[in-house]
Formats: sequence, structure tokens, C-alpha cells
Amino acid sequence: MSVSSGPSSSNAGSGDRQRSDDHHHGGLGNFASGFPDDLAFERWLARLEGLEEADRRLKAGEHASGPAADAYRSRVAGGARKFAGRVLRTGREARHVLANLSLQIYPGKGMTCVFSFPTALCELEPALDDARVTPDTDGCRPACRSIVRTEENIDELRAEAAELRLVVADGASPEIRWGRERRRLAHWESLLAEHERGRPEGGVS
Repeated sequence: MSVSSGPSSSNAGSGDRQRSDDHHHGGLGNFASGFPDDLAFERWLARLEGLEEADRRLKAGEHASGPAADAYRSRVAGGARKFAGRVLRTGREARHVLANLSLQIYPGKGMTCVFSFPTALCELEPALDDARVTPDTDGCRPACRSIVRTEENIDELRAEAAELRLVVADGASPEIRWGRERRRLAHWESLLAEHERGRPEGGVS
């Protein structure tokens, strides 16, 4: 995506920065001169970069599991190229683009939220710059149908499961903690097993 400071740039340094940004973002969109909302635009850039990376990983054969796996693959398909050539002139336009369904993907610890407002079970948080809401990924509820687990999420679960095994194996752990962590470990191990059972032959999701 191309970031343009517009015709008002009058020095070589600004031109150099513009050309650098144009090259870095790959010509997928434009930041019109006089854009009044840097925060919304930066959020848009971050979402596009995340979408492009997710599309790259899926094409490379990444496996995704969980109730929202199909929705995740559908939203990610095509990456940021679906927004190619988009020109944003106002913060309102940027916020409108940010509401696009393909951009409602929020990575969390051990899970990724493929956000759907009608079915979300988490405590929703108001966005800082508009009236929309975003998911509370720190307060994700296991029964939510918006959850997908990418390979990165699964690596996080494996690391946490390894730590839990040490706690469970420690005979000196208080009984209450031991029981709590044993239940958590059983849940994590069931999620890891589910992920592996759904992995297609040949490793392509």
C-alpha cells in the first residue's frame, strides 16, 4: 500500500520518505493529502499487514483449527490485495474500511478471534476512536464460536502446557493449585490433540 504525503511536500527529505513508504507498503492503497486521523490510518496499515501475513502463512500450508477456522480462511483469502488502490481521505473513511469483515481478526494468547458481534461471548470493549466494539481477547471464553487456533497459537499452548506439566508433576504443589492446573492442562492437551487430528495429510490446511 502506498503512503502519500500529497503535493504539499516541498523538500527532498519528504520525497525520499514518501518513496520509501511507497516501496515498503507495496502499492496497496493511498493515504490522501491532509488526512486528519493518523491513528485510524495506522490501525488500517497494521490490520492490512496482519491480513497479508496470515494469507501468506495459509498459502504456505499453515493448519488452523477451532470453530472459526473456516471463517478465518475465508476472511484471510486474498490478503490485503482486496484493498488495492483504496484511497482514504478522512478518518471516517478509514474507520469505515476498518469495519470490513476481513479485518475483524484479533490475535490473542493461544487463540485468534475471528470477531462476529452477534455471537461473541467476551466482554466487548469500546474502540478508542469510534463507536464500534472490539473483542476482549484477554477475557476470551472457551465456548466462543469465534475462536480459531493458528500454528502460532498452538505453539503458545504447547509452551504453556509444558509449564503446567511441571506444576502437576510437583508433589509439593498445594492441592488446590494442583487440581486447578491439572484441569487447565487437560483442557490444553485436548485442544492440542484436536488441532493435530484435524491436520490434513500433507500438512496443507
